[in-house]
Amino acid sequence: MHVPVTVTDYSLSSFYKGVYAVVDDSSLDAVVSWSKNKKSFIIWDPIEFQRRVLPTGRERRIRSLNFSMFMADLKYYGFIRVKGSKHRYHIGHPKYFVRGKPELMKKMQEEAHEKRMHKFDQDRAMRKKAKARAMKLADALGDLGL
Repeated sequence: MHVPVTVTDYSLSSFYKGVYAVVDDSSLDAVVSWSKNKKSFIIWDPIEFQRRVLPTGRERRIRSLNFSMFMADLKYYGFIRVKGSKHRYHIGHPKYFVRGKPELMKKMQEEAHEKRMHKFDQDRAMRKKAKARAMKLADALGDLGL
């Protein structure tokens, strides 16, 4: 018999804690459960998941408003769909989402944050280059008297 693990790391985002708790909750196994390899999870019934896991009110473990937002949140927090799976909602992480090892999610959180910051820096650099090109074009047009 599996004993649910409680995630008590206060530096870990509530989203990670909530996802782990929901996946690890054996009363929800018909709705969402660990995959056979215990390194990913499968949402078996998205409608029931929406109804039982994402309700409004204080009891929520995951703060996504609806199922599509939950799927977007998973991506934002570093989860990925398992490639080659026959299940549409087979979700995991290559290294840091493992049953019985919730402490690994701290590394997952750090990795996801670093990726977001890298993308932010790249986007800012692209905007800066685009602005410089626009200014150069405006100067060229001004020189032509347009």
